[in-house]
Amino acid sequence: MNLGIRAPFHLITTQDHPATAPMVLCISNIIWPDTLSSPDGQQVNHVPLLEVTDGWYRLKAKLDSTMISALDRRKLCIGRKIAVVGCRLDTERKDPLEPLDAYESTKLILNGNSSQLAPWHTKLGFQRGPYVFAMHSLTPEGGNVALMDIVVLQVHPVAYFEFRIGPDGNKYQEGPRNDADEATCRENWRRKREAAESKLNEAHEKNVARYLSYADRLDQKASLATVSEEPPDNIDTLYDELEQSDSAGRVLSRMRGSTAVWLARYIRERLEKDQERVRDELEKEVNELCPPRVIRSFRVIGIQDSRTSKFPANRTAQLTIWDVVDLRLAEDKPRGYFEVGWRCLVTNLMPSSKKAWMGHERGSEIYLVTTRASKWQKLKTLE
Repeated sequence: MNLGIRAPFHLITTQDHPATAPMVLCISNIIWPDTLSSPDGQQVNHVPLLEVTDGWYRLKAKLDSTMISALDRRKLCIGRKIAVVGCRLDTERKDPLEPLDAYESTKLILNGNSSQLAPWHTKLGFQRGPYVFAMHSLTPEGGNVALMDIVVLQVHPVAYFEFRIGPDGNKYQEGPRNDADEATCRENWRRKREAAESKLNEAHEKNVARYLSYADRLDQKASLATVSEEPPDNIDTLYDELEQSDSAGRVLSRMRGSTAVWLARYIRERLEKDQERVRDELEKEVNELCPPRVIRSFRVIGIQDSRTSKFPANRTAQLTIWDVVDLRLAEDKPRGYFEVGWRCLVTNLMPSSKKAWMGHERGSEIYLVTTRASKWQKLKTLE
């Protein structure tokens, strides 16, 4: 603790601050694993770890294949400072720990696409501003991209995928569909759903009317009877015997007036009490006859970096935006709307179509996709 301010790793291991925040760390050691032999006699090289420090405490860090490659090329070495965003915490214990106690059981997980070299003079610890990652630094195996500053080059139409559970229990995908086809499918589903609801509601109302008619007949039968203070012990059984309409008449005809009073009252109370349960059962039956649709919208846009500092912007990207119709970037525009020339900040992108990624030559293209954690912010266009 320095002047009452706790070190970043102290805050992280005690679970008082997220590990995802931007940080600058220094590589204090490289832990190379021993080469071991597998049971079949083949040599197995385990993945190396970094030991990183915030200036006060040390933690081990797991690396993805991109960062291991940088380690092999000596881009990462002891004493090098790295800027990281979106780290995850891999811990064997759920309880908060002091950083000295967490060294053996807690590790940071670093992604190559959310890490970059930091200047030697950069202060260690949490950083105020976010780190923006340009396309030149991205690799298909580098994992999550914490933040990009992009300009829209091209906008493709919104499309839709529908996901169904088949009779075999497996999940199936239908589509992609355009707006017109999706509207047709949505209307067909609505009609089928309404027909199922109407049929089931009609059957339910018919059943309620049948029981109310029984109650009316029982009221007539009990009009001159003497009412006992307590209902008969078999009132539940008598009610259950009315379930079959062909035998209900015999049950009613042999019933005494004193019992009829209680059964009529029981029928009306039971119908009132069961309303919510029956409503839930009807909805469940409707869902079985016509299941709710599981639809995901998406739109593909062409993008490029809005600005680069060290390398030329040779790369462009095809970005697939999932659930795009839930996204609104401008109040005067409909949901899902994008426009060529817009500049945006977007977080938490993932590489896709990894085998189709191109190099760094002019005109090369890469592929990215949003995640459920992606957030958007529309910015003013750079002049």
